[in-house]
Amino acid sequence: MLVLQTIRWKNFLSTGNAFTEIPLNEESTTLIIGENGSGKSTIMDALTFVLYGKPFRKINKPGLVNKINNKNCVVEIEFSIHNKEYKVIRGIKPNIFEIWCDGVFINQDSASRDYQDYLEKFILRMNYKTFTQVVILGSAAFVPFMQLTPADRRQVIENLLDIQVFSTMNMIIKQKYQVNREELEKNKIESLGKVNNKDYMEKNLESLRKNTESQMEKLKKESDEYQEAINTLLDDTNLFEHKQDSVLKTYKELLDKDFVKTKNEYVKVQVKIESNLNRLIKDMNIFHQDNCPTCKQSIATNHKEIALEEANLKKIEYESALESIAKKLEHLDNMIAEQNDVNARLVKFNNVISSNKSEIRSLERMVAAIKDNLQSFKNSDILIEDNEKQLEIITEEILSLEKKKQELLDERQLIDTATMLLKDGGIKTKIIKQYLPIINQKINKYLMKMGFFCSFNLNENFEEVIQSRYMDEFSYHNFSEGEKARIDLAILFAWREVARKRNSANCNLLIFDEIFDSSLDAKGTDDFMTIMLSLTSGENVIVISHKTDQIIDKFRKTYKVTKVQNFSRVAEH
Repeated sequence: MLVLQTIRWKNFLSTGNAFTEIPLNEESTTLIIGENGSGKSTIMDALTFVLYGKPFRKINKPGLVNKINNKNCVVEIEFSIHNKEYKVIRGIKPNIFEIWCDGVFINQDSASRDYQDYLEKFILRMNYKTFTQVVILGSAAFVPFMQLTPADRRQVIENLLDIQVFSTMNMIIKQKYQVNREELEKNKIESLGKVNNKDYMEKNLESLRKNTESQMEKLKKESDEYQEAINTLLDDTNLFEHKQDSVLKTYKELLDKDFVKTKNEYVKVQVKIESNLNRLIKDMNIFHQDNCPTCKQSIATNHKEIALEEANLKKIEYESALESIAKKLEHLDNMIAEQNDVNARLVKFNNVISSNKSEIRSLERMVAAIKDNLQSFKNSDILIEDNEKQLEIITEEILSLEKKKQELLDERQLIDTATMLLKDGGIKTKIIKQYLPIINQKINKYLMKMGFFCSFNLNENFEEVIQSRYMDEFSYHNFSEGEKARIDLAILFAWREVARKRNSANCNLLIFDEIFDSSLDAKGTDDFMTIMLSLTSGENVIVISHKTDQIIDKFRKTYKVTKVQNFSRVAEH
């Protein structure tokens, strides 16, 4: 039995930075009261969030964090099951998800989703849908069993009857089917490869036995032709290598020099001299004028003559230097052209040599392959014997693959049989058929206790058949909201009774949120309280309500939730 003991939370929805703690197993009946919007229903969202990672009501996960503090949202719960004490801690900003068992942290080796699956499947043994069908009934977000899809109804009942193991088995069978299918495909591919290999070897053996002297002569002739071509290419290669060496020796001094670098240096000098010459000519133009263009003063004749004479001498010097550089640049251009021509000849020789060597290597491989074939002909008896042994091995492997194939086909037959038994119409349906009369009996018992006299039956497809005392047939949606509420409560109490006997989804806690504030009239409220107070010892019922005048004296403990400065506070009333 899952015994929920204590839950506490802080910075969750409208609660502040101090922990709010509520014991879940101290009193058999607990009432939580408060005005609308005070935070009465927070306990349900905290409970489903800490256990299943999502709130009970339709609230986005970021919206669970208190908007004022906006961090350190934490919910903790302590519970026991199978003589083990557990503690689960879950938080947002920062994200926290921890599971502790008897004070030891359960290592989170995998992704958060796998960690959650471990909590649900191996500790709680109850999924979210079942938990919200047998533990929590809230007017805001609760989806009654009768409003679930047939698939979801089946999932809840399988969980209650503890037959989801068949679903797990079905999943395993599907995996086995996939593995079997892959093994058969692999077997098929391997068999095909072995058969093809066997055919090839048989043909090869036949060819080996039919080899004649003429075939060996043919191969020898081909080898001689390839060798002759190799010799021709070697002679040609030697010739070009000799030409290459001759060019390298003849033009060694030419090739070692960097004429381009020297040219670039002369060009830099040329540009500098031309710049100086242009500046000099500009200055000379000034002395051909009577007045200075800058200060507007007259220039003395004797000064102009001396300056012009000095400038003309400098000009002659610059022009002479430029003429000398031009001759050197012309010479360097000729040397660069000659150097490029020599390099082009060397590249051509090198390409021919490389091409010849590549062709020689290819011909040598052909000659080596022919020699190998000739050797195989010479040792044909040994080769035939080896091939015959290999053929025997392949034949045995083919027989082994055939045997394996038959085993896989036999396994496939068993898998198909198991699949037929484990599908929804198989063994699970048979078990459900056996329990349906008991489930229907329990539902009708609780309907009678709440003064709703009708015959309620679920069939194997989880469709309801409801008959009035006059045997008129109705569906769930034909009834008023109050009658629907009675049906929902009867199903809930029936689920809990079945779960307790099966010990599948058995939990000490039962929470009702504003059940008395909506659909139930005074008579329905009294009937519900009678059923609730008659529950088996060890169950703890929490009722959330703001309709307290009829029921407050029927509870052993009452908590009141109030809003103080926009924060919810819980205190005993």
